[in-house]
Amino acid sequence: MQYTKVQISNSIAKLVEEGRSNDYALDLYLKMRMMNDLGPEQPFITKVPLPAEVRIHLMGNGTISDSDIKLELASSKYPSPRLIVKLSPACTLYAEKVHSSMQLTINDKNHTVMFLKSYRAEDIALWMIRQKQRLADYMNDWDVELQTAYKKLKIDHMAFLGIRAIFADAMKDYPKLKYVVVEQKRRAKIMVHIPNTTLGVYIYAWWGSYKKQLPQQIESLKLLLDVHRKSSIKNFFIHHKK
Repeated sequence: MQYTKVQISNSIAKLVEEGRSNDYALDLYLKMRMMNDLGPEQPFITKVPLPAEVRIHLMGNGTISDSDIKLELASSKYPSPRLIVKLSPACTLYAEKVHSSMQLTINDKNHTVMFLKSYRAEDIALWMIRQKQRLADYMNDWDVELQTAYKKLKIDHMAFLGIRAIFADAMKDYPKLKYVVVEQKRRAKIMVHIPNTTLGVYIYAWWGSYKKQLPQQIESLKLLLDVHRKSSIKNFFIHHKK
């Protein structure tokens, strides 16, 4: 699977928005970058290599130290041997044969699982060597990616503050109106309650469209409030999604 730059950026921005740790996001980022460097599968290859076979092609490669290449024997915790390749103090690849594919993870994290089916032991070894060589470039790009994600998060929060200010200013002529503005993913949720009634209004203001949509939503709300003032309607609920 190939990940586009947009897919990578959106994935990291989503993790930052969800409050995931930088280490968690970094591991996923490295997975996507490394998968993009796998190269095409070889359909004629039907037998998955063993970790020990990959290790043979790695030993003495001159890029990854032999002391950073280990074969962990099968145990009660890991039913099959695992190849452990340390690319840096903070990045280690784990490879084991699982059914009909070679399963790899970064730092032994479940969210970084990669399945390699149609690759030779030599192909996988060369790929691991390339990842060692390119890790510094990945990390340089990661710094930019993370800054972009946090910048986007800040921009989204500024949009939320803008929505809250616009709504507060628009409602200043309704001093008895009670409402709450909640920041959500990619939008603000405005929950309005009119005292002494069971009337409720939900307004969703999206970051990308609130400047155009919110004024219309506010006008609809004001119309509803004015109608309510002039009528005896006390018991209904509005769910506004525009």
